[in-house]
Amino acid sequence: MSRARTWGAQTFTEVAETSDVPKQRVYDIVDDLQNRGFVEVIDDYPKKAYAVDPSEAISSIRDRLSQAEEYLEELYDTIDTVESGIALFKSESTIQKYVRELLQTAERDIFLLLPIDRLQSVADILSQCEEQQLRLILSNVSPESNDVSELDAAVPDTVDELRVVSTSEDFVLTVDRRRGMYWVQEGHEYHESEGQGYYVTNPSLTMVLDRFVSESIWPLARTVEHGSRRPSLPKEYIRIRDCLADISVLTESRPVDSFTVSIDGYDTQTGETVSLEGTLTSYYYTEYDIRASFTLSTESAANDVESSLVTVGGVGTRNVDYAAHNIELRENGVTHADELDSETARHLETCRSELPTEFGNESVVTCFDAFIDRIREFVTRKPGTDYERIRKFDDFREALVRFEASEMAPRIEWRETDTEPGGHVAHVGGVFDELRYDVTLLGQLGNPIRSEFTREFRDQQLISLGQTTSTDYVWFEDRKFLLTEPNPEILDWDRVTDRIDVTTLAEHVNDAAILTMGTWFATPELPDILDGLRTELWPILNSPPPHVHIHPGEISQLSDAEIRAGCESIAALDDIVPVTVTANRSETRRFRDALVMDDSDSSSPTVEQVRDEIGITRFVLHSQRGATLASPDEVISVKAPQVVNPRQIRNVTAHFISGLALGLAEGLSDGAALVLANSVAGYFMRHDKAPTPQELRSFVAEYDSFFAES
Repeated sequence: MSRARTWGAQTFTEVAETSDVPKQRVYDIVDDLQNRGFVEVIDDYPKKAYAVDPSEAISSIRDRLSQAEEYLEELYDTIDTVESGIALFKSESTIQKYVRELLQTAERDIFLLLPIDRLQSVADILSQCEEQQLRLILSNVSPESNDVSELDAAVPDTVDELRVVSTSEDFVLTVDRRRGMYWVQEGHEYHESEGQGYYVTNPSLTMVLDRFVSESIWPLARTVEHGSRRPSLPKEYIRIRDCLADISVLTESRPVDSFTVSIDGYDTQTGETVSLEGTLTSYYYTEYDIRASFTLSTESAANDVESSLVTVGGVGTRNVDYAAHNIELRENGVTHADELDSETARHLETCRSELPTEFGNESVVTCFDAFIDRIREFVTRKPGTDYERIRKFDDFREALVRFEASEMAPRIEWRETDTEPGGHVAHVGGVFDELRYDVTLLGQLGNPIRSEFTREFRDQQLISLGQTTSTDYVWFEDRKFLLTEPNPEILDWDRVTDRIDVTTLAEHVNDAAILTMGTWFATPELPDILDGLRTELWPILNSPPPHVHIHPGEISQLSDAEIRAGCESIAALDDIVPVTVTANRSETRRFRDALVMDDSDSSSPTVEQVRDEIGITRFVLHSQRGATLASPDEVISVKAPQVVNPRQIRNVTAHFISGLALGLAEGLSDGAALVLANSVAGYFMRHDKAPTPQELRSFVAEYDSFFAES
């Protein structure tokens, strides 16, 4: 090259002579230099070669260096800004480097979907993950491999749970649900992406990856026994399904309310950030259903109209009160102990002193809501076994989920265990009948009157106002499921007086200690009936009842205008006879929303505001924790002793209402009437029946002792 640059154009022979290189080698060297752009050849005879100007010769090198510099700068920018979202890597060594970095920097949670042939490449780093929750799914496992003991031995002890799948899956790693790696494996149809790794630092994208693994792959994977499955508490979770999986194990041996749950999340309606804590009351979880939630009691007071129960789901859930992105589960040491407060103790003593020397000396009238309750239970049968009752509502719901996941139409078997009279008329009438009162039951009891009513109330006065309908009452140990047939004969005042003239009705109502009626839910024209009682019946009564007691029932289907108009009829009736309305929390909230102005600045309790707006003598709010009564003079509360393992939870509300009507009928003071109502309901929950006079007296006598053992 130096010779060519010095002497200018030379023949190949001259080049050989001046460079001391054999002539045959000169041809090869010149060809090589020409290919590199350092020498040009003059195609003459003989051929000559000359050196290209140096600035021109290295221009192509400059171009390649410039291209390399641009590529390296681009690569440098990608690595430098990888924490901003997602980066693509093609080098396996780079991908492995970031996998190790993810595992080493995980704070709480690691979820790994790993082809089995890559297990050894990460086994050492997995063995160092002692503080994190680590779950591993091994893919590409032979479906013929039934013995997993050898596989289990190869997995580090730090893995908390191990599952396997036989399908071919890509490598997926998520840590703390905030960062992850998706590594495309060989053997898939998308060849252009094989070997590429996507490093994800965008939390939203990581969430998609995580849900793919935790909700699509994990539930269908085969479980491998690996270490202890019983969780130790306290424990934090970033997935609600992980928390619920542990709860399902823990509650096999502990009551549900033995656990306290704290959450950080957001309100699903407003999106506002929320942190709260409560006692676990129930949960829904199955691996085969994407829906998962739990219910907490936030321990509101007995006189708080807002429900103490809130529902919590995972991130993205909509049909719950709150969605949680951070959950803590711990034992609360609850022994179901409750304390008798001084106000309850005072009303209890009054109740004991005011109880009549004997029950059953009065007459009562109960109307209008009447059904036939067909008591049923869902059953299931495995091949070769007898039918077994589905005891938990969640087991029934899971059965529906399995049908939903299949191509079969849902088919649930059930059996009828009993038929009995139901509705307000029968439930209240049943309590008074057991206590030996004279009871007139006025309602749609059937044409002719159904045998369920005549059999149950053979010694009482039955007046039917039309045909009755049925409610299929499917009950579980933890809740009830009702299928109610609405009555096509809408009951109003005209229909009442068509079946029984006002004079005859007056004969039954005269001298009654109380007229108790319900429900607005089942009797939509109840306000019209109240107007008829006020304008046509009451004026001809010689000895009218001193109390009218109304149980509205579920009124959520009524509009605000319907509620306000109906309350005008209730208030008008209260002008001539004291009216008491009894409602649970949800019903009280509905009254409040329809009647109390949004701009009301009153600091008085909601029960008092609702009583004032309706314009009645008493309004009673009741729950399982107790009851609160608002009268013109005061607002009082009485706590109810809790029942740890109730024998019966259906119709508890009806028995509280019956107990309150009993207290009013016997002329008890307001606080004593609340104690009596709690006692009737409490006895029913413990014994699955209405109390006899002696049983009711004994319960009231032992009322305070139930707090110690609850």
